[in-house]
Amino acid sequence: MRFLYGTRALFALLTLMVLSACAGNPDTLPAGTNRDAVLATLGQPTAMWPLVNGERLQYSSQPWGQLVYNVDLDSNGRVVTATQVMTQAAFVAVQVDVWRTQDVLRAFGKPALVARVHSFDGSVWSYRYAEPFGLNKQFNIFVDPTGLVRRTQVTEEPALIDERVSLRH
Repeated sequence: MRFLYGTRALFALLTLMVLSACAGNPDTLPAGTNRDAVLATLGQPTAMWPLVNGERLQYSSQPWGQLVYNVDLDSNGRVVTATQVMTQAAFVAVQVDVWRTQDVLRAFGKPALVARVHSFDGSVWSYRYAEPFGLNKQFNIFVDPTGLVRRTQVTEEPALIDERVSLRH
């Protein structure tokens, strides 16, 4: 029997496994749900952030998954929004020469990868995401040594497994 393992299938499986580890789905949280019910439904967040008028509970599947949910609570601890932020629409909010690392972390959580490149004095924070039709991408944020965002870039995600490789059993 011959099996073909591809990058898309592997990442779909890993994302499913990560999301199934949570007791629920942030997309199904109705506005007004209290904080205790959110925690009972979704489990402990990967990060918590104070907001001007409340709190953000962040649920990230990075580094292997492609989803990050921000569940924003008001000052009474009730859900205002639950948003999946690994999207082009969310990425355009990043303000070059204004945002700092804390802004990036509050918006997107920990990156899937932090690397250095020869052509930039600083680090590149990479977030994995998927575009429609299964196109795997990375949103890259270039952070200088002072912690200031200097530029952003979208790239194709490097394949971890070459789709042309097949295994024989």
